[in-house]
Amino acid sequence: MPVLFPKKQKLALKELSGAKTYLEHIQCNLKLPAKAIVCPLSSITKFVLSQGNFKKYNCEADIYVDEKKGISYVTGFGIGAPAMGMALEVLIALGVKELILMGIAGSLQPEVLAGDIVVCNGAAADEGLSAHYTADKFLLPSATLTKRLDTALTKAGLDHHTGPTWTTDAIFRETAAEVAFYQKKNILTVEMEASAFFAICAQKKVKAAAAFAISDELYQLQWEPHFGEGLMFQHLHDIYHAAEKALLK
Repeated sequence: MPVLFPKKQKLALKELSGAKTYLEHIQCNLKLPAKAIVCPLSSITKFVLSQGNFKKYNCEADIYVDEKKGISYVTGFGIGAPAMGMALEVLIALGVKELILMGIAGSLQPEVLAGDIVVCNGAAADEGLSAHYTADKFLLPSATLTKRLDTALTKAGLDHHTGPTWTTDAIFRETAAEVAFYQKKNILTVEMEASAFFAICAQKKVKAAAAFAISDELYQLQWEPHFGEGLMFQHLHDIYHAAEKALLK
């Protein structure tokens, strides 16, 4: 006897409550600019706030709005696909139409080193959220927004890689066998949000792109952490600037 309701059947059904209904319930009448940068890390917030004139709001995330530029920076919602998914649904219900996800990722390939920048052009969905939005197992970002992000990095003189990621829910259950498997498929990185981010944005018909700074290396089939190193933070700052330029182009 099946224990779970079939996901393929679910995809054609309407939800009982959506983000707009939820916002009505909590009486959140915020209207956001159409452009937003989304970052699970809160550690670069101080830097971001120094780059503009932001007003802070809170609605399932810390939302910083620069009304003059017409862009929001969103953080403080937690790590992983479910936490990001709820915040993302709320942002879209509040009027956001183009979003860039930025953050950190682990490297699966020897040419991708700690501190490097990677523009994500696809995501293998090894998390639980995206299946509630699509039957696809490999999710794609917006080609046009990804190109604008890539161009912004190039014009800034920033070397970067472009390739797909493996999105997993279980950060402490990444195995050598999985890394070797995804290496053979030319997957560049591993992280915890991208496939769900792309799935929700595609289902809601909004544009999405993503880029990461490498925080750890797994390509030797062992874990080499580089969290908190200066180059990683510098390149997160660089990604933010490029994301802003790509969105406001």
